[in-house]
Amino acid sequence: MSFIENLPPEVLEKAWQIMEKNRKEAMSKKLGRPVLDWGGKRKGPRNMIYKTKVELSLNAVQKRILAEMGEGSIDKGIEKLINEAM
Repeated sequence: MSFIENLPPEVLEKAWQIMEKNRKEAMSKKLGRPVLDWGGKRKGPRNMIYKTKVELSLNAVQKRILAEMGEGSIDKGIEKLINEAM
């Protein structure tokens, strides 16, 4: 049986806060800067996704050909056609 089981929760929480404070102070001293509750937002490039809307007027034959190229999907057929052209 350990002595921790007999301690009230308030004492355990206070001990945890003291341990956490000591840990942060040690890290601050080691890093040479303050260590806060969380690291914050990551610096650097974001996920750059460009979205462009295009409106096309297609006849039935063009739609059928694009659907065949995209295995049933006109959107995938357009992507495949653009990739082939590049």
